[in-house]
Amino acid sequence: MLEASEETIRPGRHQAQWGNGQDEPHKFQDADQDNAYLTELLSYSLDRLNKEPSLLLEDQSCIRRMMQDCAASHHSAFMEATKSLADVRDHMGSVNTHLRGMLEALPSLEEACASFSESSGQVVKRRQSHKQLQANHPQLLELLEVPQLMDTCVRNSNFDEALDLEAFVSKLAFLHPELKVVKGLHDEVKRISSAMRQQLLKRLSGSIQLPECLRIIGYLRRMSALTEPQLRLEFLRCREQWLAEQVSELDTQNPYDFLKKLTDIHRLHLFDIVMQHKAIFSDDTTANPEAHVAADAIILSSWAHHRVTQYLEALKAHLPRIKEGSSLSSVLEHSMYCGMSLGRVGLDFRPLLPPIFESCVANLFTMSLGNALDCFHAALEKHKWIAMPSVPSSIKRTSSKGSSAGSERSGAVPRDGDSEPSEDLSPPQVLMEHLPLAAFVNGLLQAFNELRHCTPLALRTHVAQSLQGALQAVCSALSHMHATRVVGESELPVFESACCITVDVVCPFIASCFGRLYPGSSAMVDTAKASESLKGVVEEVKARDASQKPANAPAGKPRKARAVSRTPSGKQKSGPAQGKHPDLTDAEEEIVVKEAIQ
Repeated sequence: MLEASEETIRPGRHQAQWGNGQDEPHKFQDADQDNAYLTELLSYSLDRLNKEPSLLLEDQSCIRRMMQDCAASHHSAFMEATKSLADVRDHMGSVNTHLRGMLEALPSLEEACASFSESSGQVVKRRQSHKQLQANHPQLLELLEVPQLMDTCVRNSNFDEALDLEAFVSKLAFLHPELKVVKGLHDEVKRISSAMRQQLLKRLSGSIQLPECLRIIGYLRRMSALTEPQLRLEFLRCREQWLAEQVSELDTQNPYDFLKKLTDIHRLHLFDIVMQHKAIFSDDTTANPEAHVAADAIILSSWAHHRVTQYLEALKAHLPRIKEGSSLSSVLEHSMYCGMSLGRVGLDFRPLLPPIFESCVANLFTMSLGNALDCFHAALEKHKWIAMPSVPSSIKRTSSKGSSAGSERSGAVPRDGDSEPSEDLSPPQVLMEHLPLAAFVNGLLQAFNELRHCTPLALRTHVAQSLQGALQAVCSALSHMHATRVVGESELPVFESACCITVDVVCPFIASCFGRLYPGSSAMVDTAKASESLKGVVEEVKARDASQKPANAPAGKPRKARAVSRTPSGKQKSGPAQGKHPDLTDAEEEIVVKEAIQ
């Protein structure tokens, strides 16, 4: 108990021994008391100093008794304090352990606090932006509705309002490029603007007039999406697309109707497109007139050259399908009128037409000439040289009246001394006695009838050479037949008569018809050269006829051909050409007679 009381009386010394830094003031207080006591001792007398030890012992015993009394009266408190001190000592270890853990966790706590501070700052900023958004909600809603409103304007063709909205959003994007909302609006408006441009170009590819073209080009210029040269190219590309669609819709089954409609399309629409281009882009020559005029001329002329080339290629492709001269002449007239109309805008292509039509006319005439030769050779192979019956006088009179009336209706007059006004160019009636020659002349007359509708002067030499070659082929065929003795003795007089008629009648008649087509050019068909192969046969026949003619016979009377027919018994008999042709029915003979007259 005494030791406990001593520890209780002097707690400062024990605390100093524990090394707690908080007991430093008590140490200084004890030192002050010691210094004060020493100072007091020095002031004592010797007797007083001698009594000091006994006094100190009395004080000590007094204090000890007091301590004992205090300990006895407060022993439970001291026990609790001792127990508490032991508990404190036990818990100090765990406290130190937790303290060290807390010190280790402080850096992460500091980082977490910093992160929380940053996130809380962002949350605060977001909250402020949300508050600002809530305050400006009506205005922002109107901005967000701009793309939808612009799309509605485009769908309803209100392009002026749509362009105003686009200009507003573009200005807003220029003033506030950092705002994501404005950037998103600008991108959406750009997309709608691109769709509007495609819609305008699609309208430009339709059937529109000049006022509508001016409005559309004005809208495209306001959009500033295309430069001026690009705008010209787009205009011509769209109009070319529309024109090509018009051409593609034409029916190509009938070449005549197709070419006439094709010519009308180019005459009307090509002229309109050029005039629209000049009217729309005429205001661009103020800054640099020469440069703009040159660019306009290059772009427009290139497209016009392409379009005219396409038209000429269509003519080259479809003209050979036309087999009638009148149709060729009509197409040529339409094409010439189209070229004259387009000549007002500098697209006169008429000088390019003659070579195309000349080629078609030459092919048509050559084909007709070939058909005539084929008919002649076919008739020559099957024909039996038997004299045909004499042509009735009524048919001759009808033929004469028809030919004279036809001359009056056609207004045929002599040209350059080729023929007299009274010359009759109707087919010679003597051809009716020889079917191959009649078929050949009919074929040539059909070729002439096709050629007279469209008679190019450049083909004069070609036609003359072709006619001369055809006549030469006919004469050569007859000469070959005579030389090979294919014709029997009984048929020889009729065959020789056909040879003479070929030289004396057919060749001059064909040359005269050629002279009517090309006045002053009948001499270009060298009938003497063409009939040179039959010259020997004709001279032989004429010499034999001259020797057999009686002295008192009238001059110039033709020798009557003898026809060969078969009796019912199968025997041949000769006599004047009377009755019907044995190879023809009544209807066939009537057709042959009519063809010969025509």
